[in-house]
Amino acid sequence: MLFRHGHNLKRPWKLRFNSILFAPMNFEHFIDQGWLDNALLPIAAALLAISIIAFGNRKKLRQTWRGWSTRRCLNRIGIKQKSNVKFPDGLGGHFNIDRLVMLHDSILLISIKPFSGNIYCADNISEWTQVVGQKSFKFENPLFDLEYQTNAIRAHAPEVPICGFLFFDHNATFPKGYPEQILFPGNIPEYFLRANCPEAADIVLTSWNLLIDLPKPPLQPDSF
Repeated sequence: MLFRHGHNLKRPWKLRFNSILFAPMNFEHFIDQGWLDNALLPIAAALLAISIIAFGNRKKLRQTWRGWSTRRCLNRIGIKQKSNVKFPDGLGGHFNIDRLVMLHDSILLISIKPFSGNIYCADNISEWTQVVGQKSFKFENPLFDLEYQTNAIRAHAPEVPICGFLFFDHNATFPKGYPEQILFPGNIPEYFLRANCPEAADIVLTSWNLLIDLPKPPLQPDSF
């Protein structure tokens, strides 16, 4: 009896709660409250406009966020960095280095690869495959070009280890694994991070300054 009595006491409360919760809203009464005339109206309108704009540009915003996240990730690597460095190739031409990074005991060359989708790759195969949705694309193994660039830098700084890496951002995945020279936001070694880098050795600092001060190729005249 006590259980039934306690159980029965709860039922009117539930009914009243449900009737309040699910009662149809009187929209005219809601409008007449006068809250729309106060200072909240501009704020509500601004938030609504921002939401509409964000929804319409969600793809671009997502790409912008990923770009910012990638730059932030790269900026944390090494003691010093130099971006977009034009470097002589030893044959009268030059190549572009996306990022040159100084660690305490070595210098890194980082080549950024803005590929999306699934990447199927290996060290010694001539072509890698990119799969995006139902489409696949072949591209030349970028490790070959990376090795060529790394050797060109070693020729100018033979006393310091020079290591080359390919950096893929958040848009790429590697279902079948990847070579050890690939970096992405989730696999950057802890000792690469600036917070964990001790002071650079003198020979590393000397070699860094030598590389940064190499003569740059002359600017090409504009073509019409």
